[in-house]
Amino acid sequence: MAATSATTVPEAADLSDCFGTITDPVERLLLTGQAQTVHEAEEMYLDAAYAQVLALLASPLSNEELGRHPLLVLYRSHGSRPREDSLL
Repeated sequence: MAATSATTVPEAADLSDCFGTITDPVERLLLTGQAQTVHEAEEMYLDAAYAQVLALLASPLSNEELGRHPLLVLYRSHGSRPREDSLL
């Protein structure tokens, strides 16, 4: 990656080197421009993670372990009320 000063914007090629090291899907959505806000990125991630949630629920994890899993914590932080209201 090329050196940049505080007043220059890194080129896309410089940033692409960093994207491979980002493991957080919400950060990746933000940094690649697919989402404009954290809330939007989280919603996009949650919408795409249904299969992962089903796999977690079918796993041998205890209720306590499931409750601490970062994906399920994120689901709880967003709640289901807007989805429930959209059905009315």
